[in-house]
Amino acid sequence: MKRISTTVAAALATTVALTGCGGSSGDSSGGGSSGAQLVFRQFDPANEVQGLQEAVDRWNSENPDVQVEMQTLSPNNIQQFAREANSGSGPDIQQLGFVDVSFVADPGILLPLDDLMASSPMESGPDELLATDMVEFDDQTWALPWTADTMALVYRPDALEQAGLDGPPTTWEELASDAEAISSSSDGQTAGFCFAGAGAATGAQWFAINYYIWANGGNLVEEAAPGDWQPGISEADLASAIDYFAGLFESGATPESYLTVADYSDPSIVNGLSSGSCAMSYEPPQTFDLIDGQAGGSVTTAPMPDGLTDGSTHLGGRALGINANTENPEEAWEFVKYLASETTFESYDQYPASPSTLEALDVPESQQGFVEQLPHSRSFARYIGSPMTVASLQQLVNQQFSAVYSGQATSQAAARAILDGLESGLQG
Repeated sequence: MKRISTTVAAALATTVALTGCGGSSGDSSGGGSSGAQLVFRQFDPANEVQGLQEAVDRWNSENPDVQVEMQTLSPNNIQQFAREANSGSGPDIQQLGFVDVSFVADPGILLPLDDLMASSPMESGPDELLATDMVEFDDQTWALPWTADTMALVYRPDALEQAGLDGPPTTWEELASDAEAISSSSDGQTAGFCFAGAGAATGAQWFAINYYIWANGGNLVEEAAPGDWQPGISEADLASAIDYFAGLFESGATPESYLTVADYSDPSIVNGLSSGSCAMSYEPPQTFDLIDGQAGGSVTTAPMPDGLTDGSTHLGGRALGINANTENPEEAWEFVKYLASETTFESYDQYPASPSTLEALDVPESQQGFVEQLPHSRSFARYIGSPMTVASLQQLVNQQFSAVYSGQATSQAAARAILDGLESGLQG
């Protein structure tokens, strides 16, 4: 199991020290073993969680002595939860992004789950869950992996067929050549590959960049020895990765208009895939559902280039944590187990972090790209524990890659700037 780095611990201590007192409408409350009132907070948009609300309503109808209120707080604000929990308030159950768990893995914020898991085991058992490396720190389990997702290739078979292509690309080299062929053969009416090229700190190009680097045997950072973090990619290989993505714009495979797009759910991508003006992109499951509904069955999924190679794509998702201040830990744990069960995922449109639960679900053919790729995806735990946060890595990389796309820097200069930033940040 991983141990929390001293930098993370210090950052957490700083967060805690800055917190104020006072409750909120989501304060933990309860009435003992009978008549418990629990608050479950989640951060996905309200229009994407109707099925989750149905699951909560089903629980309430079947468990009159343990009632649950679901609150939506979007976007995710892990700092707010840390402040609330540290002051003795906050929701009983908190949805957490995988990358956030390490920052709240503290007995003053989250309740370790090991004793609850031992006294009331899950049906499938925690050992089979994906992404346990993102929730286990200091020999304790701080949250339960709940949902799993990744970015799969979303494409329009009709656009590929019109360009004379037999199927989706399976390598990054094929993606570049296929996307250029689509754009060229359609006289620019259909963009071959649409991706968010803006340098925003949280821009979605981050995912594709990492996928490309991982597929080519690199990592942005790696732990050479315990506590010794170093850049995991050479300057030449990093410049080559920058050249690859810059080349998509230079060849016309990706229109220059995408230089201002930051999010994978931007209307230019979503509507482009729906209408046919975009042939390929990458999306998580929920955004694909939106596109699929708009496109009327004209889009489908495949693994990302090299996506069936272990570790070449990221394993994202959500975890469930129990507030250390809850007055009803046993009831909260029973509800957490319910949320992780097949019953919840029959209405909740996400993929479970349990492979056996996923196997039991009826997944549409158009979503098989996600199902094929998930077992091969690996979490961002490879970066967790370094002196640099994932957010700071993302900001550094996005800004420098985009500077090359827009002609403000050469790939060599951008690669050097990224490595300088990594070396500086890894020194703590």
